[in-house]
Amino acid sequence: MKDYLIQVDVLEAVHDFYPGLSEEDATQIAESIVDKWDYTQMYDSINDDISWYADSHDIDLEGKDGYIEDEPDRFNRDAGSIARQRLVNNNIHVLNAPNSPLFP
Repeated sequence: MKDYLIQVDVLEAVHDFYPGLSEEDATQIAESIVDKWDYTQMYDSINDDISWYADSHDIDLEGKDGYIEDEPDRFNRDAGSIARQRLVNNNIHVLNAPNSPLFP
């Protein structure tokens, strides 16, 4: 079975970019990078690639992102009752609700 992991040895990358660093300095830098790594850029890049490759392979992504839009309210309830129902459905309880049309 094919492996779909992308792995980077950060310590090796530090040595590749700065081969003159001591092992201690390189390790300290690599540890800081790993400890504070933000995956946002990587995931954004993967998401862009998914769209690009799906297009190039004629794969339709429409409706396959797992996001389900709220269905239009067929009972035409007011915003306050919709908000209260969402709070109930999410087990969120409002104590001392502000004076607002959302919490009549």
